Amino acid sequence: MDSTSRRGKRRQVSKDECLHDLKKDLPKFFLAFNKGVKKYNLVSSMFNPESKVRFDASVLNTSIVESLQVEFSDYWKWGKYKRFVLKLGDYIFLVKKLNNKNKPMNVKTKHVNTISNQLNLSLFDSEVYQDDPILFFGYKVDRMGEIISPQIVYIDESEVRWIVSENDVTTIDTNSKSIISKKVVNVSVKEELRRKKASNE
Repeated sequence: MDSTSRRGKRRQVSKDECLHDLKKDLPKFFLAFNKGVKKYNLVSSMFNPESKVRFDASVLNTSIVESLQVEFSDYWKWGKYKRFVLKLGDYIFLVKKLNNKNKPMNVKTKHVNTISNQLNLSLFDSEVYQDDPILFFGYKVDRMGEIISPQIVYIDESEVRWIVSENDVTTIDTNSKSIISKKVVNVSVKEELRRKKASNE
């Protein structure tokens, strides 16, 4: 987009930028998610399903938020309307359950609309982090009640622009590990040759 159309809006960001800028942090999101879901399942199993009153959404979200607080202990705070906000580098993350269109399940308010359009509103009582793009770390719940599809979603103009899935992050991590293991193999081969040479002498 040109600068005129971005006036009054947050910095635009691409998927590749996000993957590059946060390559060390992104795997931690999915690790925290899995830990949060595990805790939720444990807590949920303690109650009779027929006795739960608006239980699942609140406890699940709390479990995931708690895991993110532990994983990113120095980078989170509470924003307006008791909204959990995670600030990593030049990015802001909110946590939400997603619908089938990969959009946050929100009540349509003016504040929600400004977030979905990447407008320069303050998420806090003070005027901070105005230009950083807002991303959602979200998840879905299927018909069987299984918590699935953890993903990072970037929304602008109320439309999903791109998604980072767990597979995207796993691919990056796997590539890094493969480079490291190759170096280890080369070192061990050289060491073995030195030992044979020494024994022959």
